[in-house]
Amino acid sequence: MLEGMRVLELAQFYIGPFCTQILSDLGAEVIKVEPPFGEPLRFYDVMFAAFNRNKKSVVIDLKSKRGKERFMELVKEVDVVVEGFRPGVARKLGVDYDSVRKVNSSIIYCSISGFGQDSEFRDIPVHDINVLSFAGICKVTGLRVGRPEDPNVQLSDFAAAIYAAISILAAYVRKLRTGEGTYIDVSMLDSAFAAIPAHTAHILNGLGDVRDFIRNPGYGIYRTRDGFVSLGILGEPHFWRNLCRALELDFGDLGYRERMERYEEIREVIQDKLKDMSTREVFELLRAANVPFGVVNSVEEGAVIVEKRGIIGRVEYKGKVYRCVSFPVRFSNYVVKRKGKAPRLGEG
Repeated sequence: MLEGMRVLELAQFYIGPFCTQILSDLGAEVIKVEPPFGEPLRFYDVMFAAFNRNKKSVVIDLKSKRGKERFMELVKEVDVVVEGFRPGVARKLGVDYDSVRKVNSSIIYCSISGFGQDSEFRDIPVHDINVLSFAGICKVTGLRVGRPEDPNVQLSDFAAAIYAAISILAAYVRKLRTGEGTYIDVSMLDSAFAAIPAHTAHILNGLGDVRDFIRNPGYGIYRTRDGFVSLGILGEPHFWRNLCRALELDFGDLGYRERMERYEEIREVIQDKLKDMSTREVFELLRAANVPFGVVNSVEEGAVIVEKRGIIGRVEYKGKVYRCVSFPVRFSNYVVKRKGKAPRLGEG
């Protein structure tokens, strides 16, 4: 799919490597530029393997004159540079966009940082939890209901990597058409904020939080005798009637607004119906009734389902083979790279 695209990765940990991993899965050649001691994630074998399969590695000391010269030699032969330094660091090292485009005028140069290159907060070091805090997402997910729980999903890392990959691909299409490169400035904060569009559409227009997700008895998680299930009914009267028939509830004729107004009452009745049923019994009942629902699985249980679609691949690193999730899309005329090898340091 992307055969012929060449990418230099100047990034560490999650975002940059995951962004370029997407490109690699789709056929691009990705070359990791690592310092002499290697990228820090190498000390976490399984994570390094998952984010760096089928890449090449070159060791370059960007603080040395020779290292900088070697980097620029590589720049001449690639289409894309992805860097994840704090704003100002790439310029200090002499590998920023202005320096790079002097040797490759059609380069696509993508910078990924916490707040963006021109933000008033650009000097603050952050990881995912910090960005989610600044973006308001921690409050939406936990503090909103009085539970200051630590988020256990790296949403801003993931969103920034995805938006970076999309932006690179858009720029690459333009480059193929016009020969013109571009500079891409990706912010973790911007990406995380953009990743909750239903909430921002409401809140930015003075409508408060999305009641559909927090005051709707048809949308939420319920306990069964031996686990949990989720219901996923929004303003869909046919699904609501199906649920009420299946559980023998007297609320089938209620409109969406009234359901939300009577949230506590209805939720308590639904919970009372489900608490003595096994998860399997609920699964069979709601599936037969054509109701949007889910079983609250572990990741291991979820893997059993998705593995049947073939998206879980294998990657070899340091003599071990690890399971990892590859690009989760299937094409009719292209086979995604789902197996491979993560490079040892300097293995180009």
